[in-house]
Amino acid sequence: MEIGAAMNSGLQGMQRANQQVSQASQEIASASTSGRNDVQQQDNANISGGEVATEAAAETSQSVTAASTTDSLVSLNQGQTNFESNTRTVETADEMLGTMIDTSA
Repeated sequence: MEIGAAMNSGLQGMQRANQQVSQASQEIASASTSGRNDVQQQDNANISGGEVATEAAAETSQSVTAASTTDSLVSLNQGQTNFESNTRTVETADEMLGTMIDTSA
């Protein structure tokens, strides 16, 4: 594999990992915000008398939010790991290029 191709591959991988981390972060933030809205809606419904149905809906919503948050956290961790591994690819290509320059000089 050419050094330039390895460098390019590593940089593209870093960009994809960055996008993955950004998307996962946004999903976690939106799940956090929707969780607060669900609690407020539950409180409002309890005041108006729909306690049983509202509690069941809130529990379902909270479990879906928890699963979504867990998936987002896993995706965030994967993105971080992918970024780190692509960083090592770029560093290795850089070292190889430096070694080639040193030996040819």
